[in-house]
Amino acid sequence: MGTAATTVTSSAAARKRLRKSPFFTMLGLVMLVLAIGGFWPQYFSAIVGRTPKPTTQFWLIHVHAALFTTWLLFYMSQAALVMTGNTRLHLKAGPWVATYGFVIAAVGFYAAGVLALRLGVRKHDFDKAASFVFFPLLDMVFFAGFLASAVLLRKRPALHKRAMLLATFSIAVVGWGRFVGRMVGFDNQLIWGPLMLAPLLIAIAYDLIVCRRLYAIMVIGLALHLIRLNAIPFTNTERWLPIGRTLLAPFS
Repeated sequence: MGTAATTVTSSAAARKRLRKSPFFTMLGLVMLVLAIGGFWPQYFSAIVGRTPKPTTQFWLIHVHAALFTTWLLFYMSQAALVMTGNTRLHLKAGPWVATYGFVIAAVGFYAAGVLALRLGVRKHDFDKAASFVFFPLLDMVFFAGFLASAVLLRKRPALHKRAMLLATFSIAVVGWGRFVGRMVGFDNQLIWGPLMLAPLLIAIAYDLIVCRRLYAIMVIGLALHLIRLNAIPFTNTERWLPIGRTLLAPFS
């Protein structure tokens, strides 16, 4: 009996240490910094004083950037509350953060259509817009889907925090991709691809080494983003372009 009680106590203590681990907070900070770094030349540098480029003068771009940057800050704050033991405040803020997330997902769907159409007008190529819109729409599907999973899994902390990580990565991935692309080149797939997935690969390695288990939700998230990375050829085919044209029709 004594041995069993000691084992249970040790397991509970281990779970508590994992809940208070700074890992997810730090990973959120990395995603925030590198997402901002990815958009620095095209957007954030103009915000801090450089001459704005034409693409930064459209009001929806500013709204979109503010809303999604705020989400990254919310994600870090919620992770930090758990890390510091303020779970009560974390739980109180949770419904408001989730509601905010679904609102910005709706804004993201709208922005995807408007900004894709503006790209088509600028390039005088409607099919380019129909191809482009695939990715922001898919990112919003991933974001909203993983956020909904996080809400459903809120009573299972280990799965909840990983669903939140996957949701957050789904909106940070664009800025992250631009940052990585500038570092190694977009055509260097052997390096660019793994670096694009680095936050998820690091999280899975953490689970295997520290938590000593592999979470199915992380495998699903990695597989979905791997498909996303290889979807560019598909977006230029007649299997997708008619769908893209139909989705953009209400915005024209």
